[in-house]
Amino acid sequence: MPHNWNNILVVTKDELVPNWYNTENTLYSEVKRYSKKEYGIKRVQLGGNGRTMLISFDSLPAEIQDGIGDPRKLNHILERFYKVDSDAVRFYSNFKFDDGTYLDTEYQERYIINASVLKAAIALRDAREVERRTKGGNLVGITQSILSDVQSFNVILDKKHNVRHTLPPGEKQFKKLLKDFETGQYISIISGKHKNANRRKVNDATVELLNNLFAGQATKPTATEVHRQYEAFMNGYLEVINNETSEIYNPADFKTLGATTVTNYIAQWSNKIGTYAKRSGDRQKLMQQFKPFHSLDKPKYAGSIISIDDRQPPFKMADGSRIWFYNGIDLGSEAFTCWVYGKSKEGIILEFYRQMVRNYADWGFNLPAELEAEMSLNSSFTSSFLKEGAMFQYVRIEANNARGKRIEAYYRPLRYNLEKKRIGWLARPHALTEANQPGAKEVPTLPYNDIVQGCLEDIETWNNMPHSVHTHMSRWEVFTQKQHPNLQPTNYAAILPYVGYRTETSCNVGMIQLNNGMCLLGDAGKVATGNKLINLMNQVEGKDVEVYWLDDNEGNLLKAHVYIGTQLICEAVAKPRYQKARIEQTPEDYENRKIMSSYVATIEAYARRQKKAIDTLTIIDNTPKPKKSFVMPGLKSRNENVHPENGNIIEESTALLTESENYTSHKKSLKERF
Repeated sequence: MPHNWNNILVVTKDELVPNWYNTENTLYSEVKRYSKKEYGIKRVQLGGNGRTMLISFDSLPAEIQDGIGDPRKLNHILERFYKVDSDAVRFYSNFKFDDGTYLDTEYQERYIINASVLKAAIALRDAREVERRTKGGNLVGITQSILSDVQSFNVILDKKHNVRHTLPPGEKQFKKLLKDFETGQYISIISGKHKNANRRKVNDATVELLNNLFAGQATKPTATEVHRQYEAFMNGYLEVINNETSEIYNPADFKTLGATTVTNYIAQWSNKIGTYAKRSGDRQKLMQQFKPFHSLDKPKYAGSIISIDDRQPPFKMADGSRIWFYNGIDLGSEAFTCWVYGKSKEGIILEFYRQMVRNYADWGFNLPAELEAEMSLNSSFTSSFLKEGAMFQYVRIEANNARGKRIEAYYRPLRYNLEKKRIGWLARPHALTEANQPGAKEVPTLPYNDIVQGCLEDIETWNNMPHSVHTHMSRWEVFTQKQHPNLQPTNYAAILPYVGYRTETSCNVGMIQLNNGMCLLGDAGKVATGNKLINLMNQVEGKDVEVYWLDDNEGNLLKAHVYIGTQLICEAVAKPRYQKARIEQTPEDYENRKIMSSYVATIEAYARRQKKAIDTLTIIDNTPKPKKSFVMPGLKSRNENVHPENGNIIEESTALLTESENYTSHKKSLKERF
């Protein structure tokens, strides 16, 4: 975001690279090319020594100015009211249909933008009505004017935010949608086309018939053969009768299906678990395919605002470089609650947010309500997990404004009260206070691990120091004992696809292999059972899935979400284990066994119900038979030699028997072989 510097509107290089210039070198070359000319891009401040290179906004090409946006200009009336609605983000990212499925990410983004624009439109309408009443005017045409503003606002959304709303252009439809939104809020704009079961070609009766054809015949037909039989049935060549109910299926009650459709429905887990159970004669293979198994161990004994920023501690390594730390400090308690480090800044910011989630989960606390951060490393995340309502309820990102980040004020006492006491501390070359200026002796370099160890010890000491207000308590005691009561639970659904790790895997017999371990299907951190489990199995069993997950500080699974494409399906919960030897079992083992048994029992009970619902069929083949027109010369029919009026039937049979004994063997005797 452009900002003022010495009465000049400027931008930083991070706002230009890579969006407008591919690399920093490209930008530097462009600056150098126009440095001695009266036109072209102009640099107003050099970078280096803790300064950020600044570029004059007005010297940029027009297309770049339009793309970044000039804060001195109000391009559209709705810009006064528009912002991404954090409540809409939370609502749509966690919305579930009646069957437990989530909104696809594409639709989530669409509804969030539409809801945010509708809220801005309502605010603009209210302001415009007040203005007209104040001036003695009437309210005729208000809706049409709001609609015109909303439709023209798409250009601004596209240019500045790379998004567009999909609100209706017609006045009647827009007026109704606006009214419904004011009454029903967020759920009112979810399209009724979602989950419309009436659009399905394959209804429950068709699924039942396909299952019966597949598993209700002794011949165990393949899916291709079932499709052929279904086609013949639809064309009137086959009659299908239910042996249990004596019902004759009527082709008029069904729809024509393609081979792929038939195969796909037969292959669905909800159908396979019943049909395979009826067809299978191998119990072991059946259990391997459909019954989750227990994992047994060998017998043995035995957690209202956070300010974040990066810094380089004042110590050098042997090669002259300094390490990087990225820290977060809770402003209410003054305690550092997150810290990561490395030899460079590459990847450090993403790891910082991962570590924040780990720490707060480990301590049993919800994430902070508000984030205060710098622009350079965080700008690329403002449209994902750093938009309001995702990881934090409120987000404020400062561009080149050290005073806007409270953590900068805490770095000074950290540097001069703690770090200064350590060997290898580097003084600032131009410090105002003489005590903080470089001394006469050469400053030694330190190994990487020694610098890290010292910095971590300083953070530990800092957190155990007295709080500035609650002086009888340490900073850490304030953090743990004075948490805000209205903090929102961590919104894992909105952050895991961005801060979590991604693993491609699959679901087999209700289990997902993840990181050399097994996970079960679950929700809200618990293993799913009952109808919830069956609904989840219908969606993921036997399918390739993507799991976005995060580990805790001990390397164990903290949270894992299962996706198919861009749609969140459920959670993956670590599979419970318990002691095999009963004499060594603990109450925790009993509870884990109970959970696993309930999981297995749910699937087995569903399999029994599905199996019981399958009926045996009788198939009558009415396909016209071709006329027999070919006769083998000299071949007598067996019936030609049988004459009921002929009394010599026995003699004829004897003669045939005698002739049949005169044959030439193709098997050599032992004598003939030698």
